[in-house]
Amino acid sequence: MGGTQTVTGDCALIEVSHLDKVYSVGDDKVTVLQNINLTVRAGEFVSIMGPSGSGKSTLMHILGCLDVPSRGQYQLHGQAVESLTPWELAHIRNQEVGFVFQNFYLLPRMTALRNVELPMVYAGISPVDRRRRASELLHQMGLSDRFQHRPNTLSGGQKQRVAIARALANNPSVLLADEPTGALDTKTGEEIMGMFQALNQGGVTVVVITHDAKVAHYARRTVHLLDGKIVGEEDLR
Repeated sequence: MGGTQTVTGDCALIEVSHLDKVYSVGDDKVTVLQNINLTVRAGEFVSIMGPSGSGKSTLMHILGCLDVPSRGQYQLHGQAVESLTPWELAHIRNQEVGFVFQNFYLLPRMTALRNVELPMVYAGISPVDRRRRASELLHQMGLSDRFQHRPNTLSGGQKQRVAIARALANNPSVLLADEPTGALDTKTGEEIMGMFQALNQGGVTVVVITHDAKVAHYARRTVHLLDGKIVGEEDLR
């Protein structure tokens, strides 16, 4: 099993064009995202920043193939996501996207090692190869002495490191992180964001969803979202 995908350059990994997301609430239609146009190139570190209710979590769900747009186009690695079947979307979520969430979502009865192995089980990786890969990733996260620990024995920062290792398990094209420091103290949050920076410097494409300007500034580019629309962009390099 190889390392995480690290293709860089001018390759458009994510291309979103004129994307809308509309929900039905009774007889009403609620537009959560409107005319979103966004490109993320391979090897970038991008933050999508906005206040609560701005639509950023909905956008993340679409980028991560957890949801589909109501109108417009979304291409991931050149694939038109809105035309894919549920099975194809599930395959993309397992193979192409690594997720990191605020609340970690580790399985409580499984050790750190088994939590990291789980995406590889669904991908059909052999027990020997997935054990090797999970061990390498936990070592990379500084958790060599925590392989057999269950989540309730880990600190918040350690849980998030396990979650990052799990997100990297199947060599995803992009790492999507939704408020990854939201459940952590300031110092631990800084350590986790430094880890995302190091991964990006190694070639991993990272997209962070956040309401926090301090978190956003770890990225090289910040896209500002307000009331379901992109209202600005900053290049922070």
